[in-house]
Amino acid sequence: MIWSSPMRLAAIACLCVAFAGCATTPLDQLAQPAFELPARFGAQGEAGVASRWWTAFDDPGLNALTERALANNFTLASAYARVEQARATLASANADLFPSVDASVEQSATRRSNSGAEVSGSTAGSNGVVLDSGGSNWRDTRTLQFSAAYELDLWGRLRNARSAAVFDARASAADYQAAAITLTADLASNWYQLQELRARIALLEDQIQTNRDVLDLTTYSFTHGQAQAADVLRQRQAVESVRGQLEQTRASAAVVEHALATLVGVAPEHFQPPQGELIALPALPDTGVPATALMRRPDVRQPFYALAAADRRVAVAVADRSPQLSLSASLSSSNDSGDLFSNWITQLAANLTQPIFDAGSRAAEVDRSEAVVAEEVADYQQSLLEALQETEDALANEYRQKRYLERLDEQLRLSRESVANLRLRYLRGATDYLDVLDALLTRQNLQVDYLAGRRQLLDYRINLYRALAGDIDSLPDAGIDTPDVPLRAAADEDRP
Repeated sequence: MIWSSPMRLAAIACLCVAFAGCATTPLDQLAQPAFELPARFGAQGEAGVASRWWTAFDDPGLNALTERALANNFTLASAYARVEQARATLASANADLFPSVDASVEQSATRRSNSGAEVSGSTAGSNGVVLDSGGSNWRDTRTLQFSAAYELDLWGRLRNARSAAVFDARASAADYQAAAITLTADLASNWYQLQELRARIALLEDQIQTNRDVLDLTTYSFTHGQAQAADVLRQRQAVESVRGQLEQTRASAAVVEHALATLVGVAPEHFQPPQGELIALPALPDTGVPATALMRRPDVRQPFYALAAADRRVAVAVADRSPQLSLSASLSSSNDSGDLFSNWITQLAANLTQPIFDAGSRAAEVDRSEAVVAEEVADYQQSLLEALQETEDALANEYRQKRYLERLDEQLRLSRESVANLRLRYLRGATDYLDVLDALLTRQNLQVDYLAGRRQLLDYRINLYRALAGDIDSLPDAGIDTPDVPLRAAADEDRP
C-alpha cells in the first residue's frame, strides 16, 4: 500500500486549504480615510480633464515637446524598468503556486582492477548522451529519473505572497504614471516660463528704446538750458539698468531652454525649442467629487497598493510559523545491461515540517511586518491629505491670481496716464524730472510684473491639472490590472 499514506495526507491537506488561512484586510477597508472627506472642492468648473491633460491648453509647441519627453525622458524610462522588474517578480510568485518538475540522466561505469578492486566513475548530462565506456572491462550503469515537488499552501502563505507581488506590481505601475504626470507638469511649467522670459526680453528691448528716446529728449533739454546735468545722468542710469535686466533675462531663458532639453532627453546644444506664447487660460476643469478624484491620482494609489502589499505580507509571516506540507514524486529507471526503459521504480512521499524553536525569529518577522503596515497606513493617509491640499491650494491660488492680475491691469492703465501727464508737465516746466523718471520706472516694473503674473496664473492651472490628473493613456501598457477601489467619507466608527 505505498500510495495510501501519502494520499491520505494529501486529502487532509486539501481540507485544510478549504478551511484554513490567515485573514487579510479587504481593499475597501484599507482604502478608507481616517478623517472626514469634504463633499466637494472649493471651486467647480465645467470642462473635463482629459487623460492627456496638457492638450487643454491647445498649444502646439507644448504638445510637441510633451510627446518627445514621454518618448525619450530617461527618468521615465527608469520608472518603467521598475515596472518590468515588478512584473518579473510577480511571474516568479505565480510559479511558486505550481509543482516543479525536473529530469536527470546519469551514467556510471565500474571496472575491476588487477588487484580485484572495483574502480568506478560516472558522467551525467541532461541531453541523455551516453559516453563510450572505453573497453570491455567496464560495466555501464545508466539511470533516468523524473522528479516532481509541490508545496500544499495550507495557510495561504504562497497565495498571499503572490497577492503581495500583485500589489507591488500595481504600486510600480502607479509610480510610473505619477512620474509621467510629474514630467509633463514640469515640462509645461518650464515651457511657459520660457514664454514669459521671451516676452520679457522683447519688453525690455522696447523699454530700452523708450528710455533712449527719453534720454535724447532730456539731453536736448539740457543743451538748451531746460534741464540739469543730473537729469541726463539719471536717465543714462535708467537705460543701463534695463540693459542689465535684459542680460539677466537672456541668461535665465538659456537656463530654462537647457532644462527643457533635459526633460525631452537631448543635449542642450542640440535642442531648439519651438516658438510659443503666453496663452490665455482655458476654462476651469470640473474637479469632481473628492472621494473619486483622489483615487484617480496615481500618486495616491501607489501608497495604497504598498499598504495592501504590506498587509498581505503580514499573512505570509503568520503562515510561516505554521506547519508546511510538501509532496514529492519520482519516477526512475536504472540498469546495467542496455535496456534503459525496462525497469521503472515509482516513489511518492509527503513531508510535514513544523517549526519548533527559532529563538523568536518568526515571531519577530510578524512584528516587523505589522510595523510596516502601520508605516504604510500613515503614508497612505498623509498622501490623501496632501492630495486634498494640493487641489484646494491650486484652486485658491488661481482665483486670487486672477484678482491680482485685474488689479495689475488697472495699475498699468493708471501708470500710462501718469507718465503721459507728467511728461507733458515736465516739458512745460511745471514738475521736476524725478517725478517723470519715477513714473516711467514704475510703469516699466508693472509691465514686467504683469508678464510674471500671467505666467504664474498658468502655473497654478498646471498645478490644478497635476492634482486632478489620472493615468496617461498614451504611455506603454504596464500590464497590471488596476481595479477600482471605493473611497468614501469615513464615518465615526471607521476611525481609529
